[in-house]
Amino acid sequence: MKNLIIIVTLLFLLTANTNVILGKGDIDKKTSEKSVNTTKKIISYSAEPRSQLRVFFDYYHHSLPAVKIGKYITTGSWIDDKGRYGWDDFVHTNSLDHLYIVLENDYQIFMHQEAYTKNMLKNADMVVIMSVDDPAIVSGMPYISDEEITALRNYVLQGGSLMVMVNAGTPSRANEGFEKKQLGKLVNSFGLKWNNDDTHYSDLDIPAGHPCFYDVSDFHYGAGCTLSILPNASKPEVLLDVYSDQSYTDRKVSGPGIVMVRPGKGKFILVGDVGTWTGNLSRPWADNVRILKQLFLHLQPDQGVKYPSLKEGKELNYEVAVTGLQAVPVANSLSEIKNNHYQMFSPRPITNLPFFERSGNIVMKCKEVMNNGDSKIEVTMPYLKWFDEKSNVQNEQSIKFNVSRQGKVRDVEAYGDDAHWLSPDISLLVALIPSDGIRPGDKWNTIEPIRVPILKGSDFAPVKKYDMNVVYVRDTEINGRTCRLLRSSNEIWLDELGVKIEDLLPQEFVRQVEGGYYQFLNKKGGKLLFKREQWVDKETGDVLQAKGQTRVIAWIHDNRKPVPEKNLDKDNEMIVSIAHVVNFKLKEW
Repeated sequence: MKNLIIIVTLLFLLTANTNVILGKGDIDKKTSEKSVNTTKKIISYSAEPRSQLRVFFDYYHHSLPAVKIGKYITTGSWIDDKGRYGWDDFVHTNSLDHLYIVLENDYQIFMHQEAYTKNMLKNADMVVIMSVDDPAIVSGMPYISDEEITALRNYVLQGGSLMVMVNAGTPSRANEGFEKKQLGKLVNSFGLKWNNDDTHYSDLDIPAGHPCFYDVSDFHYGAGCTLSILPNASKPEVLLDVYSDQSYTDRKVSGPGIVMVRPGKGKFILVGDVGTWTGNLSRPWADNVRILKQLFLHLQPDQGVKYPSLKEGKELNYEVAVTGLQAVPVANSLSEIKNNHYQMFSPRPITNLPFFERSGNIVMKCKEVMNNGDSKIEVTMPYLKWFDEKSNVQNEQSIKFNVSRQGKVRDVEAYGDDAHWLSPDISLLVALIPSDGIRPGDKWNTIEPIRVPILKGSDFAPVKKYDMNVVYVRDTEINGRTCRLLRSSNEIWLDELGVKIEDLLPQEFVRQVEGGYYQFLNKKGGKLLFKREQWVDKETGDVLQAKGQTRVIAWIHDNRKPVPEKNLDKDNEMIVSIAHVVNFKLKEW
């Protein structure tokens, strides 16, 4: 209780007109290569200064929580905009705590309570201004001055990134109003403006192949406005259109909701709602968190990173090599399974490890580029041979799929057995680039297919979708061409991935009159390990090389036998290890 009283006292001091600022630690000038000129008016939300981009959130033009509930709660107002969008305010649904928690592992987050100046802005990679307070509602709050507007404009022109978030501007939203004159002057100077409309609380459908956002089907826009592009806008791009959904019969609002312009060397993004990034991040039927992460990737300063250059008619020729190996002890009855197209590797007289090799050449061709940047791709292959055997395939095999402007592969369809067999790995041929601002060390999420290795590798493998992290590992070189190395890897319990015993075994072992004899020893089954790597040409965005690896390690019990007591005996009778590796290599570069 004593500690709680101390915390509440400090929160009270924070909301008073003093220089006391709370945070997770002041910025240590000595520990950062790019030091921040700290005062008590700039604090770090992040644990320690790190190498991530620095994001400054504005609490100079926006008030902090000051409403008292009982003895121990200080929070934002529930009747107007005063003190909303603060941090460490876990009792108000319109705090930005959720946003900071989502972003804190990827960025250094700072909150500042001082005016914008050239000196202050030199420490920021990205600046966010959210719904600046209207002095008519929150007395004593400063306007954005003309000098600050000049400083912010110069900051962007010289390569900085600025995001402004507003709210709906209709009279019915006056209690959540924001200062419009000076903020409008800043926003208009970049060629944008907000409209005085209100979408209300609308759920939006994000179409497949969206040019700016991916892996999201439903997005909630939390009672925001639409935006307009003015003649002086530099290279405007609508990142997301918004609208009032059909449940609101009293309005028909639609238009841009997130717009980016590129004045000088920098970026300016205007967002028509702030509440979208508060409690709305928790709506279980929408995926605002994924949109938020991708939005901040778009905000990152331009690094000249290119999206895949999928021009109509362009062809890329790849060599493909696929191999697999399984390790099943002799005491395991599954070792008796006969595998077509396999050979044996025998490191010891009593140890036989079945393995296979497949190889061939494939051609990836862009058949059509749509108006939104979506591309229709076809991969053709004459055959994939087993070891050095000649193929008996009479017809050309093909795989067709679509690719978004960012390089997101979807709608994969295979024609022919060889094509069907290879199709789970085909997305490796195109690299997903979420924005032009990614740097080595950056991470982003993508839902991708994972091939599950099976005991009879000549059969079609089951495929599971998985939400994985991609890491921009480093810049490297392949045969004189500079490229970006992108990597994804993880280990997953089989039950978490939805892998069942029937996924791993041939159908004749699981579909029997009296039921199958086999089951996982434990409900978790075992683990699947995967790693995906792509070497992406920095000039063209083409994948020069790609490698996908998966391995299953599982303990499978034959119900006709008792379960051994000793772990060594369990391993000898039940362990199954199956590996699958695919390599693509661009020819003639």
